[in-house]
Amino acid sequence: MQNFKSFISAALLITGTSVGAGMLGIPLVTSIAGFYPSLLITFLCWLVMMATGLLFLEVTLWMPKGANLLSMAKRFLGPVGASLSGFTFLFLYYCLMIAYMAGGSPLFQSVISNVFGLQIPLWASYVLFCGLFGGIVYGGSLVLGRLNTILTVALVASYFLLISKGSAFVIVENLQRASWPLFYMAAPVLFSAFGYHNIVPTISDYLKRNAKALRWCIFVGTLIPFIIYSLWQWLIIGAVPAELIEAAEKGNIPVTDILSRSLHNDWIGQVAQFFSFFALVTSLLGVAYSMCDFLADGFKCSKNRLNWLLITLLVFIPPAYVAFSNPTIFVSALGYAGGFGEAILNGLLPISMYWIGRYRFNLGNKIWIGNRAILVLLTFMILAVIGIEVAMMV
Repeated sequence: MQNFKSFISAALLITGTSVGAGMLGIPLVTSIAGFYPSLLITFLCWLVMMATGLLFLEVTLWMPKGANLLSMAKRFLGPVGASLSGFTFLFLYYCLMIAYMAGGSPLFQSVISNVFGLQIPLWASYVLFCGLFGGIVYGGSLVLGRLNTILTVALVASYFLLISKGSAFVIVENLQRASWPLFYMAAPVLFSAFGYHNIVPTISDYLKRNAKALRWCIFVGTLIPFIIYSLWQWLIIGAVPAELIEAAEKGNIPVTDILSRSLHNDWIGQVAQFFSFFALVTSLLGVAYSMCDFLADGFKCSKNRLNWLLITLLVFIPPAYVAFSNPTIFVSALGYAGGFGEAILNGLLPISMYWIGRYRFNLGNKIWIGNRAILVLLTFMILAVIGIEVAMMV
């Protein structure tokens, strides 16, 4: 029974890490193709990210307990690989922080207005948003863990309320609209929505490096986000006119705002707004704390209060400045995170490390059930996602 509880906890940790701000960006980029094409690309991205997670898990089990990404990359890819991993980690997580600031600060402004009846300027919402959640991260893992549990419960409750009440407004004709040639356009953002690889070493220790349990844990833990994202797209694409979704993407308007406008239901609008907020801040807190830990380790500094404060400021202030200077950067930042950061750090690197470990070092094979052909196919698909993001940039 205890083993089953540990399995469920580890699987939900993967789910919680994956589900977050991507909820706000996915419908904005998938709606252009329609629901069924979006379902296909969501399924393909889930398969790729699940597969690379299994590869990363295999590499983790080849290493001593407590090994991190940098030590893995250094062993299998050398000092250059380790440096590339460190740079890509920072690039990915700063992109995510920029997206969270760009999406979260205006949302925080709306929440303050609706809850307290206060009208504050946008710059003040950035200051308060950074101050509040930067302070929580500065408070340490105990404070963050307790608050994150409350926020996650609120996130789940508001999600199911939205799906159950909003389903009555889904129009079948909206779901049948399809532009199949455009189905691939959402791949970079979807890659960022299925990012969980950073906690694979954690769950491997948590489940006592049980290969079978860990393999099933990654499958279940990533399947739940796939279902959640699919239902969410079904609701948004089915209930909101396509032109409103397109306008939201261009104007950096939260997708939940256009949902409440389209349904003309203030109650659903309130739930949607809080759901957006919970989805974003649960992701932000995990990413920000991971970055602080990474920078503390990289600078080789002790975690005393002064050093931790300076590192927290370094994590929050630059992304807030970039987001405030570019208020419509939310979807673009998610695309950069997925199309470059996730694709390299959690795609190409696990494939490369596994290939070298399995076929050059002749290490054992506990997790991965594929062969060279599948690894080549995965590499091609990930390179295609990078190519899509480059094409969208130019």
